[in-house]
Amino acid sequence: MSQPTRIASARRNVRIARYTIAVTAAAALAAFAAAARATHPGTHNSPRARAVTDSATASQSSDDFFGDDSSSSTIGPSGSASPQIQSGGS
Repeated sequence: MSQPTRIASARRNVRIARYTIAVTAAAALAAFAAAARATHPGTHNSPRARAVTDSATASQSSDDFFGDDSSSSTIGPSGSASPQIQSGGS
């Protein structure tokens, strides 16, 4: 019996198809990841992008956006306001 059986031939075809699908999926994933990395704005290193970032950093540090660090402030009701509690009961 030098000819492979129909089942052996079908198994071989399935194995080849699985490998082909796996290689294609891996290549598509790699291409997608490369495209996503190339188009993400955080990865651009052009001189124009750096100049915009540098000027934004300089303007934030010069006008102290978040206020003085030495002042302590709290978030919540002001003064002697007591919290209002509502219940679902009657």
